[in-house]
Amino acid sequence: MENKENNKILLVDDETDILDVLRFNFTASGYQVTAVTSAEEALALDLSAFGLIILDLMLGGMSGARFTMLLKENHLTAEIPIIMLTAKNAREDIIDGLRLGVDDYVSKPFSVQELLLRSQAVLRRARRPAFREEPAEGKTLSLDLRGKSLSIEGRRVSLTRTEFGILQLLMEHPGRVFSRDQLLDKAWPEGVVVTDRSVDVSITRLRKKLGPYAKCIVTRPGHGYCFTDEDIEV
Repeated sequence: MENKENNKILLVDDETDILDVLRFNFTASGYQVTAVTSAEEALALDLSAFGLIILDLMLGGMSGARFTMLLKENHLTAEIPIIMLTAKNAREDIIDGLRLGVDDYVSKPFSVQELLLRSQAVLRRARRPAFREEPAEGKTLSLDLRGKSLSIEGRRVSLTRTEFGILQLLMEHPGRVFSRDQLLDKAWPEGVVVTDRSVDVSITRLRKKLGPYAKCIVTRPGHGYCFTDEDIEV
């Protein structure tokens, strides 16, 4: 999907009352809204036309998780941001959603105003320049996803697998705060026993390697870490 402004939103929820409320509020906020009550109905649409999908996890028929997997497996829809709605709010469910590639996670009951603000934030991130599979020459800071390496002002910097995983996750979601648990789940291999302290140590080492761009990795006390990409080209 191209990184351009797209105010077309797809709502998928089997609770018609929720659909009606969301359709009204998003339309009033200037979005073009399509609403369906099942993943099966959604799959019959041209999904690549949407800039954002707001999806209920616990759908009748095909689940929201399965629908998300199908989107991520198709190159035409893999980059469409997704906000997951669910009555489930256990830590495991949130981690499962992030593992699937969901961009944000909102538990029911929720504030419509909060969902609107979260949607605006997700759409802003989606409009930012996408990562290049090849390193971008002359850029200040770039990740080579194919070669799994970092370049700073044209100079190659060696990263460990974990350091690369942390930096990729943070740079792909600028402004989004990831807790230590989320970083452990996403950046460390399965089966490896580590502690929260391991995240702090890896962040410290990563910042040293980033040199003048260490400030791009921001600590949010009590919450975790995020990446700010002001004046940074990726």
